[in-house]
Amino acid sequence: MSPSLTRLHTDGTQWVNADGQQVLLKGVNLGNWLLQEFWMMGQSTEAVNDQCTLEGIFDTRFGFAERERLMDLFRDNWITQRDWDLIQSFGFNAIRLPFIWNLLEDEQNPMTLHDDAWQYLDAAIAEAEARGIYVILDLHGAVGAQGWEHHSGCAGHNLYWETPEYQARTEWLWQQIAGRYADRPAVAAYGVLNEPWGTTPENLAVEAIELYDAIRQVDDSTIVILPGHSAGLDAYPRPADAGLSNVAFEMHFYPGIFGWGEIGYPVHRDWLTCGENGRGGVCEWDEKLQQLDAPFLVGEFQPWSGLGPELGAEITRATYDTYASFGWASTAWSYKLITNQGGEGNGTWGLVTNEQGLGLLAKADTWACPGWDSALENACSSARSRFTADRAGSQTYFLVVKFGSCCDGALDVSLDSLSIVDEGTGSELLVNGGFGEESGWTRWHQNMPPTLEFNNTDAAKAPSGSEGPTLRMSGTADINGGIYQPVTLEGGRNYRLSGVFKDNGSTSAWAEIYLVASQPMDGADVLAEGPFSALDFNAASKEEIETLFRAFGSTPYDVHETAREALTADRGSDVLDLPDSPAQLILAETSEGNQLSWQASEGASGYKVYRSASSGAGFIPIAGPIATTNYLDTDIGNQTLYYRVTATRGYAESYPGNEVATAAVAVPLPGRIQAESFSAMSGIQLENCSDTDGGLNVAWLDPGDWLEYRVSAPAAGTYTIRYRLASNGGSDGFATSVEGATAHSLAVPDTGDWQSWTTVAATVDLPAGESILRLDAIAGSWNLNWLEVAAEP
Repeated sequence: MSPSLTRLHTDGTQWVNADGQQVLLKGVNLGNWLLQEFWMMGQSTEAVNDQCTLEGIFDTRFGFAERERLMDLFRDNWITQRDWDLIQSFGFNAIRLPFIWNLLEDEQNPMTLHDDAWQYLDAAIAEAEARGIYVILDLHGAVGAQGWEHHSGCAGHNLYWETPEYQARTEWLWQQIAGRYADRPAVAAYGVLNEPWGTTPENLAVEAIELYDAIRQVDDSTIVILPGHSAGLDAYPRPADAGLSNVAFEMHFYPGIFGWGEIGYPVHRDWLTCGENGRGGVCEWDEKLQQLDAPFLVGEFQPWSGLGPELGAEITRATYDTYASFGWASTAWSYKLITNQGGEGNGTWGLVTNEQGLGLLAKADTWACPGWDSALENACSSARSRFTADRAGSQTYFLVVKFGSCCDGALDVSLDSLSIVDEGTGSELLVNGGFGEESGWTRWHQNMPPTLEFNNTDAAKAPSGSEGPTLRMSGTADINGGIYQPVTLEGGRNYRLSGVFKDNGSTSAWAEIYLVASQPMDGADVLAEGPFSALDFNAASKEEIETLFRAFGSTPYDVHETAREALTADRGSDVLDLPDSPAQLILAETSEGNQLSWQASEGASGYKVYRSASSGAGFIPIAGPIATTNYLDTDIGNQTLYYRVTATRGYAESYPGNEVATAAVAVPLPGRIQAESFSAMSGIQLENCSDTDGGLNVAWLDPGDWLEYRVSAPAAGTYTIRYRLASNGGSDGFATSVEGATAHSLAVPDTGDWQSWTTVAATVDLPAGESILRLDAIAGSWNLNWLEVAAEP
């Protein structure tokens, strides 16, 4: 055992060792090892997407004993000796070890341990211990499941909270764990429940403290981590006031992901530097922890995905360093990811993944980068510009363009200038990659086909760099399909892929380019071929399953080298060393366009210009980085426009300077007003909308938030106003006023989902000419896509 590992305990907000010295825990999760998450190994399908389902299939097909053997085969290969060495090479001194309850407890004999219950936890602790790495044991999936999500082990269950037997068994399980590891200094802490969001924050606090009490009956010294709710930590008492000792708290933070803004530099900057007012982001959470007087674990975060190798590495180092500056422990999700196509590419969720083969050449999706507009070689989820044919001789492959949407999403994506060029001869291999017509392509679909437009000339939907007409794929139902054509390639020769594509407001959607050896067939999905193509566990032979599981341990790795270099460098990143914000932004409306000018910023090497049709939100970059301190915007139209400018130095980008706007243009009535076209607001956030007209909607409203719209009515009178609303659970809604006088209050019905829309009508009295229509949120939990004003009959 490494002499550097002494038992940790808490001292105020710090993690400290036996000598009272602060220990800064910097680590990573070993996800998908002791609780499977099928997206992490390229095996997520509609038939099998959680561990419970797979175990049930194995039980039915092969019997319980054989199921256990197959699961052990998987575990023996997912993490091996080379993985422990790689983890150490990233400079980590901690791992968070997620596991499922039936790894230890015999599900056929409740409150009885398996004969080999401890083999994997013991082995992991020993491997970590030998490398000076602490272990945080994380019960990722409790019996009955503590949430509805697949990562609780059993998707859609959430039975833990209403089943006293399951709660008692979990207390018993933690007592077995604590009894075994109470005297093991390498075990830094017990994480009693992962993401236990299937109950209220108040009930979570009660149940988590009961687990703490059960542990303390057998272990009075190991740190117990009380999990935060998705709503935060406010339901917990101050540990010292409740008689709790050696307690830490845990939250998971995912800037740019799961609805928290968009992947990119700004969302990480805002989070890590406390926002424009200097009191938000990590500073707000530090204040909470100071009040609780307890240490903190950021148990999951993802700072590198979708940012590219260099920026992703810089943000990763800056994130770990920022958390450490507050004394927080931190473990990123996740160490390893196996994908169908392989390749670290533009930054997968794993610090290591399998080497890239043929199959998926390019991918973008609305989870990683909603609103993308890029070349295929810069695609946000997977990208490459060159590839080599992987079969000997002259062989036929199929280039497949696959677009789709799921989960009640909507698809609207355009593609143009698709090309495959033989680098040796310079010859173009594709027919009609410009999509002026359908010739050369064959239609294909797995379930619902997209609507195809081969000669789309809508300039607003054309990708940047497009030449002439484009291919547009769209639709509102669950879609998976597209087009393909055969391509003849020579083994060992190099080829170059190019093209441009754009998202036009899709939701829960993807766009993928594949190169496969098998001709697509209607009714069958097109996936990457090779050792990690999705397996049908209901039909695959035992030998095929064993081959897949063994491949997880033998596949060559593609390591995120730039992240490793950044994490082990002697000096931290300067990516958060922000130049001064540009000052005195001035706007002049001229006959040529909107002329912007501003003062030079100290330390800046360039500037970015942002524009929006709304005040305070929805800004997109339209220029930069540029070296000058002025810019002329000629693409303006007849609308109110808002501008902000930031200063840049390398990857670092300042907060915006002052906002300026053109002369206000009132929306003429009757007519429809898009929710995001407000003239002023407070507290408003936007997201991509899957309603029939797509675009954006207002979301994440809180009581006290408000929106204003400048409107112009042709005559004074009573008008009908229709609101396009969505709510998962219903809400007390909002109050509408005109020029400060309340017109009505409106509750928002439960529509069943945040993107399930309904129209609710009311009446409003408007004066002739211009006025301010204002919506004040009485309660949160509602979304707004548009409002439509019509004259009363």
